[in-house]
Amino acid sequence: RSSVLPMVFLAIETSDPQGSLALFDAGGVREEEFFSEDMAHAREFAARIDGLLRRSDLTPRELRGISVSIGPGSYTGCRVGVTAAKTLAIALRIPVVTVSSLEVMAASAMESPRLEFADDEHPLDVFVPVLDGRRGFFYGALFRRGGGGRPIREAEDQVASLAELADVLEGPAWVLGAGADEFLRGLEASGDGRGYRRGLAEWDQPHAATLARLSLELLAESSFDREAAHSLSPAYLRPSEPEIVLARKLAGEDR
Repeated sequence: RSSVLPMVFLAIETSDPQGSLALFDAGGVREEEFFSEDMAHAREFAARIDGLLRRSDLTPRELRGISVSIGPGSYTGCRVGVTAAKTLAIALRIPVVTVSSLEVMAASAMESPRLEFADDEHPLDVFVPVLDGRRGFFYGALFRRGGGGRPIREAEDQVASLAELADVLEGPAWVLGAGADEFLRGLEASGDGRGYRRGLAEWDQPHAATLARLSLELLAESSFDREAAHSLSPAYLRPSEPEIVLARKLAGEDR
């Protein structure tokens, strides 16, 4: 092999039930690989990363940084992905950067080659990724297409009721994500369409390849920070369902 090796990075996207990994460098994404859909992230992680590296004739020691999607999304997936990123970063003494899973979803949609079905009434430059937070709550954010097709955040990631979220994430906009259909049905039932339009189903899943493109520049400029790596944690935004049930029981509300 050449004595001058490129800076190679690993992207970990596990906020979705079907997670993915991507190996990338300054030239772009080398390879993206998807997990099975049975949330077997923890079992598959080490083998999949090892396989990605072997196919590029690399070892873990040759990684120069990691990017990870921290949620919101699957509690199990986010926890596994963040734990893996933290462990690798500390063991290899390499930088780790984080990106919101909602931003990854929006960026994936902006990269879609199938935006040509839009029209003047439905602008292409506003995207609202939405996830079902259960018990009447939704996760959401709003992004506008910026220069070079990169997402510009116009509303922070948040969890709120349907009405509260709709007040913040104003349309017209493309709505995408695993909670998009429920979100739009709720608005339709209330007679409040707001100019939202359902994005393609293929936009609903965040991709590690997109995460890689979003994080390349930041990773290339970052250095190892042990304190930052140790403090890394998923962005759940609200307690998990078991935690909510336990809190209700402790408060005497579920008897």
